[in-house]
Amino acid sequence: MKINDPLLTREQLANVQAHADRVLREAGAHGVFPTPVDQILAAAKLTIVDDDVIDEAALRRFMNNLKAGASSLIKSALSKVLGLFEPSERLVVLDKGLHPSKIPFVKLHEAGHGCMPHQSSLYALMQDCDQTLDPYTTDLFENEANVFATEVLFQGTYYEEEAHAESFSVKVPIRLAKKFGASNYASFRRYVNTSPNPCCLVVLEKPVWQLDGTFRADIRRIVPTQSFHKLFDATNLGDRVDSLHMLADAVPSQGKRMSYYRTLQLTDRNGAIQNVTAEAFYTGHNVLILLKPKESLATGFY
Repeated sequence: MKINDPLLTREQLANVQAHADRVLREAGAHGVFPTPVDQILAAAKLTIVDDDVIDEAALRRFMNNLKAGASSLIKSALSKVLGLFEPSERLVVLDKGLHPSKIPFVKLHEAGHGCMPHQSSLYALMQDCDQTLDPYTTDLFENEANVFATEVLFQGTYYEEEAHAESFSVKVPIRLAKKFGASNYASFRRYVNTSPNPCCLVVLEKPVWQLDGTFRADIRRIVPTQSFHKLFDATNLGDRVDSLHMLADAVPSQGKRMSYYRTLQLTDRNGAIQNVTAEAFYTGHNVLILLKPKESLATGFY
C-alpha cells in the first residue's frame, strides 16, 4: 500500500499555494477549463520535452548549453521516474511511457520545482556543485511539487467550491475530472481531501477475476478525511479486498464501470457497528471507492 504524502506545515502550504496562484494569474488561467497546462508552463518559461521528441537530436536542439553527459543522464533518469526538471535550461522532460491521463499532473509537478524559487535555485546550485539533496529535503520538495501540481490543476478553491455545492456522489469527481482536465484518480483524491464531511477514498489495484466470479484486488491507497479518521481506523480494511471482504459489494461487477449506493457496515473506534454508504468507479486501472458514514457520530449531519 502506498503511503499518503505527509502534510505540509501551514507556512509551507501557504507558500506553495501562493506560488500556484501566481502562476495561474500570470498565465491568465483562472476560470479557464480544462486547466490550460501548456499555457501555464509557457508563462513560467518552461519548455516541455515530451514523448514525441525524446531522442538525441531533439535533446541537442533543446539543450545546447548543457554540460557534457547531460543527455545520457536525463535518459538514465527517465528510465526510473515519470518526469524530470532540468534547472539550467528550465526543461520539463517526460517519460515516453507516461499514460496520457497522468501527463497534466506530471507536467505541473515538474513545473513546481521550477516555479518555486527556493527549489529551483537550490536545484541549480546542486547541479553546479555536482551534489545531491539530502533525503529529507528531497522528500519535502517532492511533496511540495505534488501540492503545487494539485493547486494549479484544480485552480485553488475553484474545484472544491463547485464540488461541495452538490450532494456527495461518485458522479461529481468524475464530471469535474473532465472539466479540469485531470485524471479520475487525481479528481477523487481532491474531492475527498477538500470535503467538509467525513468520507474516505479507497483505491484498489485492478481486480483479478476468477472463473467462479470471485475476485481479489490489492489496496493501493486509503485517503480518509481527518473527521473520518477520528471515527474509523481505516487500517482495519487490511491490504487486500476479495469477495468476502467488507467492501466487496462496493466493487463494480466484472464488465461494469460503476456501482452506486450500497450500505456497508464498518466498526468504529468505539467498537460499534456503523452504516456507511459506498459507491465506486472502475477507471480501467484502479477501482476508486468512496465511503461516507450515513450518520456522523460527531455532528449527526447525515
